[in-house]
Amino acid sequence: MAFSQSIRRAQIPKPCELCETDTNIKWKCVQCNTLMCDKCKKIHLKVQTSITHDIVDVKSSEAKQEMEHIIVTDNIPCQIHKRKLHCMFCRTCDHLVCPECITASHKKHELESIDTVCDERREKLKEIESKFSEKFTLCEKENSKVRDFKAKYEQFSAESVQKINQQEQLIKDEVSKYAKALREQLESEKQRIEKSITENENHMEEVKETLLNKQSSIQEILESKQAAQVFSAYSEFSEKEISDVSFKTFPEETKDFIPTNESLMNINLFGSLQKTKLPKGLPQVNLDVIKSYTTDFNMVDRILIQDDKTAWISNDEIPTLHKINIDDKITTVKNISVKIYDMSLTENNDIILTLYDRTDVSLLTTKTGEIKPFLSVSSLITLGVHVTKHNEILLGVVDKERGDIYNLTDKSCREVFIFGMDGKQKQSYGYNKHKQRLFTIPYRITSNVNNDILVIDNTSDDDGRVVVLDREGQVKWTYQGNPQVNSRDNLFNPADIVTTSVGHVIVTDASNHALHVLSGEGDVMICKIMKDQGISYLTSLNIDTKGQLWVGCHSGNEQQTDAKLHVVRMSF
Repeated sequence: MAFSQSIRRAQIPKPCELCETDTNIKWKCVQCNTLMCDKCKKIHLKVQTSITHDIVDVKSSEAKQEMEHIIVTDNIPCQIHKRKLHCMFCRTCDHLVCPECITASHKKHELESIDTVCDERREKLKEIESKFSEKFTLCEKENSKVRDFKAKYEQFSAESVQKINQQEQLIKDEVSKYAKALREQLESEKQRIEKSITENENHMEEVKETLLNKQSSIQEILESKQAAQVFSAYSEFSEKEISDVSFKTFPEETKDFIPTNESLMNINLFGSLQKTKLPKGLPQVNLDVIKSYTTDFNMVDRILIQDDKTAWISNDEIPTLHKINIDDKITTVKNISVKIYDMSLTENNDIILTLYDRTDVSLLTTKTGEIKPFLSVSSLITLGVHVTKHNEILLGVVDKERGDIYNLTDKSCREVFIFGMDGKQKQSYGYNKHKQRLFTIPYRITSNVNNDILVIDNTSDDDGRVVVLDREGQVKWTYQGNPQVNSRDNLFNPADIVTTSVGHVIVTDASNHALHVLSGEGDVMICKIMKDQGISYLTSLNIDTKGQLWVGCHSGNEQQTDAKLHVVRMSF
């Protein structure tokens, strides 16, 4: 191609398109697509035909698109011929050339205009910049994982320290209890020995007094110088042998405290640090309210979804179980006079019930509404109940002890039973392999895909925990709340628990208006305050056949009867 035709001067800073002199361009008319200076902008807006036009700063996004291509390419000095400027780009040699460069050594090379190659390379740089941006985005995601891992490890570490503190206190309490028992035994032994000493002392006094009396009598006779008394006394005392004085023996054995020579750490009494897997990054969890209903209850204490259109709800303050139809609104279709403590659906759509202060479990036939006794646990009170996917009944029980129900004694019974549908007991869990109690109050119960047993264990009126057991009755993990939400002033107050089809665990935290979502291993996936979505005082949970979470709530006021029932879409 001809040299003169291949040269195209790059654009230089444009002057004002109105006055054509001032190069200090600051404004652009959107309608006219015209660049202008300050002075011309004022004039342009005074013209009748353009008085309503939009004038934008050239630095704005609208103007930037117009000015993006303005690249100065005609002022690049040649490094070989210092007084010359580059005018072309040699593709053969891959560098810029000036006219003298072309004449000297680039005549037959493939030459291209600087603008064209510059535009090409700008596009390439944009692609590279885009890749950098992608990499940066990946780094941001990875950084988010690091932050997530950091938060989880901090929680993991805090929980480990908490377990050490709890174990320390437990051992202190046990040692104090054991030492007290030893002191009591020594005190009892001391009293036994002291009793023996006292008996010996009393006996010796009696013997000594007898001997002194006889000795004194003989002395008086000797001092009387009366022959008659001497003969009489001689007759009395000589005919009798002086018996040996009897002495009581002292106890030969007693009890002494012998400290163990074993190091406490050598016998691993306290526990030890062992290798374990670090907490994993968990998937994002979304909880979105998709529908809300208003009931005529003060509180939806229990909620049980029977099918897409039918559910059962109860309030522990009102002895009525409501069967409701679910549509755009909820409609009560049946009322049954009964005070529900807990309920769970069987595989044939009937309902297993526990009632307040009752020692039996009942069965509700949903087709007829008839309630019959199903099984009995004798003198124990039934609490949380759950029917597993294997059609077994998990049942929490407590004894009838009066007084402080959280102050346990050796006679207290706090257990979880397993029954078959034939009403026969299969198993019970009350203590671990170290003879330590598993529960204080087994308030609510459920199971997961691994057939583990998950129990809400109330430790006080305002505090609780989740205890997860395997079928051998061994504790797999416990959960006592999230430090980001729970503290001494905001105790973990679990009210209900459910598990998803993949094993995630969802727990309400009534006092803190929160849902705690845990993995099957007990790791926190999310702890979300639901009050900003209109859900507060969460009391009950259930999952329907669509995998949606139903949340029953307290009205927040004892006098109000407008407790809410919410449907929450969960995505993991």
